[in-house]
Amino acid sequence: GLPELVLYEILLMKDPDHAQNEEEKISSSSLRQRLLGTLLRPPRQDPALPSHPYVIGLTGGTGSGKTSIAKLLGQLGAFLIDADKLGHAVYVPGGPAHEQVVAAFGAEILNEDGTINRKVLGAKVFGNPERLKSLTDIVWPEIAQMVKEQIREADAQG
Repeated sequence: GLPELVLYEILLMKDPDHAQNEEEKISSSSLRQRLLGTLLRPPRQDPALPSHPYVIGLTGGTGSGKTSIAKLLGQLGAFLIDADKLGHAVYVPGGPAHEQVVAAFGAEILNEDGTINRKVLGAKVFGNPERLKSLTDIVWPEIAQMVKEQIREADAQG
């Protein structure tokens, strides 16, 4: 006994200022995304704060805004350390973990030029918790050491 629903079509309004990664329609989600990383007030110098560098770690999934926030912090004068890049650096020939990784996982992980084929290595370790732990036990301490060195460098630069 319910009456038939009447449908009304409401056309969406296009947002003339939408960015490539945003929806074309006017959207509160797009407006919130634009505010992320917006400087709400300028930073102020405080002589009571310690002079050594603050260490801020940015974590999050793909597309969560880590790169955008890092760029903003860099524009504000922050010394940026990219742990992903350091992670790649430990694998290069002559890098601090190269020989250990090859010794642990075999020469079959090497490309012809001596670089580690990350796809082949990944196939060996992902899905095998013991091998993954072996890899992280080799690589993570080296990455941590490189991060500490870069923090000391940032401190020396002021």
